[in-house]
Amino acid sequence: MAAIRRYALLLVVLLVGVVLGMLGWKIALLTIAPLVLIWFMLWDEKSYRRTQYKRYYQDGYVYKHQQ
Repeated sequence: MAAIRRYALLLVVLLVGVVLGMLGWKIALLTIAPLVLIWFMLWDEKSYRRTQYKRYYQDGYVYKHQQ
């Protein structure tokens, strides 16, 4: 989760830099859009893994196969 927060911080810093630099909306969109998509995919994958982890241990799958 810390990696996602670091990536979001990097995204915010870059966004502020682009806006302050006044590069224009096309270049700003070209720079920011892929970063936002990557951040969203990382967040989604992390939440999916967390859900799978919880489901795995709540079903007792680990305990059934240890016997």
